[in-house]
Amino acid sequence: MTRKAYLTIDDSPTKETDKLVDFLVERDIPATLFAIGSSYKDMHVECEGMEQNPTPIVRAIEKGMVIGNHTYSHRRSSEFSFEEVVEEIEKNERLIDKLYREAGKTRLFKVLRFPHLDRGCGGWIVDYDAAGQYGEHLKNLFGEGLNIDLTPPSAEQIEKKAKIQDYLRQEGFVTDIYEGVTFPWYKETEMASAYDLLGTFSTADWMANPDFEPYAKERSWPYPTLEALKSKIDGDADLKDEESVHIIIAHDHNKLVDTTCALVTHMQDSGVEFLDVASNARLQPS
Repeated sequence: MTRKAYLTIDDSPTKETDKLVDFLVERDIPATLFAIGSSYKDMHVECEGMEQNPTPIVRAIEKGMVIGNHTYSHRRSSEFSFEEVVEEIEKNERLIDKLYREAGKTRLFKVLRFPHLDRGCGGWIVDYDAAGQYGEHLKNLFGEGLNIDLTPPSAEQIEKKAKIQDYLRQEGFVTDIYEGVTFPWYKETEMASAYDLLGTFSTADWMANPDFEPYAKERSWPYPTLEALKSKIDGDADLKDEESVHIIIAHDHNKLVDTTCALVTHMQDSGVEFLDVASNARLQPS
């Protein structure tokens, strides 16, 4: 059984990024690393940023990885203004462009993923009500892989989310370059028309980060171990689909790299072929 997927990794750079990139190169796995501009602390996890630690990102670019925008400071977009969201994106864009220049590589396209997939409406990542028959499926997709709150958004948040999408479109951010996703719950909902990249499967690898152990017990997270995460992969009906390409979400966190690499290896060994989105970009008409 052969399935095709794009590997996307959130929250770079960290002290583990070089190790992660070396693993990807050794396994011939291309990936998009969604990078943060400034160091931040989320619960017990501390991550570095490109501003403080640019070298791993320059090296990742040199090794052939694509760098995407994960905002400057990893804040939830629902919690601050449209103008501040734009500032977060643009500040990070300047850093990414700078590091591509330092690596001596051409940046082929601009892609962004919001932290926690918070696109301005919190855990209401897409309009679940407007998704009709697919609404519950999408709630489960995001709820199982992310730390989200399904409180419906305010009118102001809905308006902000629409303004953010208009901004991303005008600024040339793309997602359709991640070609071949054919799930009806993707193609027939706003997921397919989004100008920020979402995903079709979250590894939920972050749940097994030892720094999160107190929260895992307190909140009864379903996948707090490597074996539980492998079971999530093996049991996911959509991930067994050979017709659609998948967009996999994983993480670059300190103390998590071995788990993430083990999960990617597990997918590859079970028949997942990871695609190079940069190849799609090179085939795009100029």
